[in-house]
Amino acid sequence: MSNRDLIGGFVRLHVLHHANCGPIFGIGIIDRLAFLGYVLSPGTLYPILHGLEKDGFLRSRTEVVGKKRRRVYEITTEGQRTLVLSKVRLWELFKEVFEHELSPDTAGHIEKALRSAMANASQHSGSARTRKKVSRGRSDLRSVS
Repeated sequence: MSNRDLIGGFVRLHVLHHANCGPIFGIGIIDRLAFLGYVLSPGTLYPILHGLEKDGFLRSRTEVVGKKRRRVYEITTEGQRTLVLSKVRLWELFKEVFEHELSPDTAGHIEKALRSAMANASQHSGSARTRKKVSRGRSDLRSVS
């Protein structure tokens, strides 16, 4: 696995997170991620966006802005569920990496927020596979408490 593979995973999580906050578009995400220290070209980002769309995590539509056409991406219900499960996995990793620096109060607040997000995600209808992922995420969260 290369450094590029690891960074690509972080970029995908950022994209899902920002799409969960509202519609996104390529150059806007490139600018936002540049603010966070990621240097991405359109040739790097657009295949990621297309892959997330192909996998069912994003859907896109074309908007006309002035005289230009822009592809706008929105998160799908499956993308939201995947983002919640990814947050659980990220939390597990974070706790493991920072176990000595993390106060019990902080950990409790974050775990409460994750449980709430997972409950909201599981209230929406979805495929049996997705419900199983969310359910598995709940048991994973209990095991890190």
